[in-house]
Amino acid sequence: MDKWLRLLVTTSSALTLILLIGIVIWLLGHITHTLLIFSLGALLAYALDPMVEWLRRTGVGRSKRVPSREMSVAVVVCSILLLFGFGCWSLEGHLVTEMRVLHENGPRYHEHLLRLASGVDEKLSAAGVKFSLTGAIAHPPSEIKALGARAGREALPALGHVFGALGESIIVLLIAVYYLIFGSGMRSGFNAMLPEDLRTRVDLWEDDVNRILGSFVRGQLLIALVVGALAAVGCLALGLHLWLLIGLLVTGAALIPVFGPYLGAIPAVLAAAASPTHLHNPVAAVCVILVYFVIINEVGSKILYPKLVGEALGLHAVLVLFVLFAGLELAGVVGVLFAAPLTALTIVSVVHLYRYWQDLPDSSLADAAQRAAKQHSDKRITEKE
Repeated sequence: MDKWLRLLVTTSSALTLILLIGIVIWLLGHITHTLLIFSLGALLAYALDPMVEWLRRTGVGRSKRVPSREMSVAVVVCSILLLFGFGCWSLEGHLVTEMRVLHENGPRYHEHLLRLASGVDEKLSAAGVKFSLTGAIAHPPSEIKALGARAGREALPALGHVFGALGESIIVLLIAVYYLIFGSGMRSGFNAMLPEDLRTRVDLWEDDVNRILGSFVRGQLLIALVVGALAAVGCLALGLHLWLLIGLLVTGAALIPVFGPYLGAIPAVLAAAASPTHLHNPVAAVCVILVYFVIINEVGSKILYPKLVGEALGLHAVLVLFVLFAGLELAGVVGVLFAAPLTALTIVSVVHLYRYWQDLPDSSLADAAQRAAKQHSDKRITEKE
């Protein structure tokens, strides 16, 4: 009787939990914009938190006096705003010039691309290949048109709603400041209300969440900045007039894990084919750009990503790629940005809940993922030797 009663209680509890989760998801679906703003504020707080902690560890002045957390947050935020303002002021002229050049020379670039495509078509026809690159450029397939239209519908409104309005940008910054100052106190207050036997498990789960989100945000942001800067420097060295605009586009695209940098290479390739360069040969310029972007993308995906992001998430690259495409299909651009960390958080939460449900000893999954990644890396180094 006890066995069947336990089964009934377990089944009822599981169904109730599923129902509650469904209700919560339904409610959250009606406040997606508010959730997006608070999520961006939390991500910004995760990105700035290491600088706040570093300032508190090193101290200020000759006496190395440890500043309060509020003072550290104020110094970091003001420094970031000053740096951002200086960057906008110093690069504004270049960016405006590049936008004007792109607007004025856009038709000429398009005609130049068609002439290059016509030459490629002649060579393909001589080789017996029945494909018209000129026709594909002038009249792209309906699938590509639909994909471009969808990307335009989703990307521009997302950027416009979140960062286009000054008021919402200020709200995001204020939310990040609030998290930075009061986040630890909110966590302590919440944990103090929990039963003693549950508090340790919740502490471990919160540590895993903080490490996963923090490593993902800081790592992905650093990768995007490095790849974008390298792309801008490479395009400038090649003589592309749109080097700054390309660098900004690559930085934004590189925020998408795994295949984002490759998307950012598309405008660089088109610019190299259509605009003048130091090489005075569009084919050579395109080849140089392709090789250069493959190198910097490999550096970002094979060296920086595993070290800065992959070890913290504990997800295989194939699984990351799958959840990215799933996120794109479910929620567009926003889904791509949040797919990988949300998947990792879901896995961590399910494992912790399972251990609690089965009364198993708990431990940090983030530590286990980092140890496994380090062992895998050491094994690969040993095999190469």
